[in-house]
Amino acid sequence: MGNTKSSLKSKVLSCFYKKRTPKPNESQQPEILEQYELLNLEGNLRNPKTTYHLSNHCYDDIDRQYFNHFFRRHMFQSSFSAPIEKKLIEGGCKVLDVGCGPGAWLIDLANKYEDSNFFGIDIKSVYPSEAIPENLEFVEADIFNGLPFPDDEFDFVHQEVMGLIIKAIQWDFVISELVRVTKPGSFIELVEYISPEKNGPIMSELYRTHAKICLERGVDTSLTSNLDELMSSQRNISQVNKDKRTFIIGPNGGKIGSTILDILTTFITSDIAIEEITEYQGVTKEEYMKKFTKLKKELRNTRPMLTICRFWARKDLNI
Repeated sequence: MGNTKSSLKSKVLSCFYKKRTPKPNESQQPEILEQYELLNLEGNLRNPKTTYHLSNHCYDDIDRQYFNHFFRRHMFQSSFSAPIEKKLIEGGCKVLDVGCGPGAWLIDLANKYEDSNFFGIDIKSVYPSEAIPENLEFVEADIFNGLPFPDDEFDFVHQEVMGLIIKAIQWDFVISELVRVTKPGSFIELVEYISPEKNGPIMSELYRTHAKICLERGVDTSLTSNLDELMSSQRNISQVNKDKRTFIIGPNGGKIGSTILDILTTFITSDIAIEEITEYQGVTKEEYMKKFTKLKKELRNTRPMLTICRFWARKDLNI
């Protein structure tokens, strides 16, 4: 995994950053990555008593989340789509990120908008303990128990890539909590990947298997493409906007395609993914890895399309 991780970092940074002389006091995202990687995370951070599936339990997972953030930012040329930047620049804007993981999105924005205030919550504390901006605060909390904040508290509430964690029966409650803590007239934004289309046979099998495993946990991955409908069903939301980007996975997608393939590789070859999929399919780890090798060959001749979608809405004033 070490080689994959090193390759991933170099490809992401070469894709998103040009070599140039930095301006004085300029925030530099590659430095954030280095600072985070040097932190001392002790042991396995997964808690078997929780339903927290994937992520945050080793360096590769944390790296993947950091690179995922920079990848999404690059694809949209921004860190959000809701029209909130003016307020962020003016200062005093209060922002919440739900399911923040290691805090990549928050650290990026807190450094850029120093006069606004940022808060992140997650069920497990894997945030960096050093180099945290003064305008950023992390809270250990479980969204499924309700957000530990009063009504109408935040100017912008953000949540991304929770589609593999939130069960189908939990989505309505989760969104209602996001809306509850958002100030009237302010914004909520959800960000999710939509299952790829135009897949080859191996990619199709992989995603079908993963979707079935998720369903056994009560997670319906197909719901992420309909989050606009789920948001619209909330009584304080009247209009939901969609902003999406679609790209090809693999070498036929150029540098972007190769980068997302590397990001997906860290997930597909993670210990937890291998454990779950091999057990579900009744194959050995060696057989699984051989199939993964065949997948990389398949991607040379196919053009599977993956979409990132941002769903954002304004909480009604008349409530």
